[in-house]
Amino acid sequence: MTGKDRANRQIYIEKDGIALLYAEPSDRRFIYEMAFEEPEIWQSMLAKKDDFDWSELRDEEDHFFGSVPGKSKYLLIQYRGEIIGTISHTYNNGRIENLELDLWLRSEKYAGRGIGSAVITMLIDRLVEEYGIRTFIVRPWLKNARAVRAYEKCGFRRRKDFAPAEYYGRYLEQYGEGDYGRQETVNMVLEVDQ
Repeated sequence: MTGKDRANRQIYIEKDGIALLYAEPSDRRFIYEMAFEEPEIWQSMLAKKDDFDWSELRDEEDHFFGSVPGKSKYLLIQYRGEIIGTISHTYNNGRIENLELDLWLRSEKYAGRGIGSAVITMLIDRLVEEYGIRTFIVRPWLKNARAVRAYEKCGFRRRKDFAPAEYYGRYLEQYGEGDYGRQETVNMVLEVDQ
């Protein structure tokens, strides 16, 4: 995807050379395929390719896509005119109201440069401002130590006492155990001060 494609997309946030663009319904396949462009990327998130199936994005709820603002969205990360990854936020209506974030970069060449941390920080700032939600969760794979460190740099803390029923409402049955199961999911929480 080139800078020319940006003309057809609405910017959600833009700061310091990074833009978050609303993902459109037609981007579902593109987002899925980005995860598998480099073995180092998918192997940091998955034990095997089959652990992330096309149906997960194909069948995602429609409100996650398009330029209508909302608490649950997929966004494309654009850096210096190139789409380099995706970040999504999902509203969870548990007792502790929260937004769950999920991010991946499509190439190793963008990792370790602070781009992911900058994206997370600017997105959280915007979501707090727009929705007043102050609790954010991420649930990476235990084997993805680089992601865990990056989330810690953004202020997320591991929670051994993480109780899924407190954070998830309607998604509890589907996501309560985490993508990697109880033993291999790192439960991390960020609570933004008032």
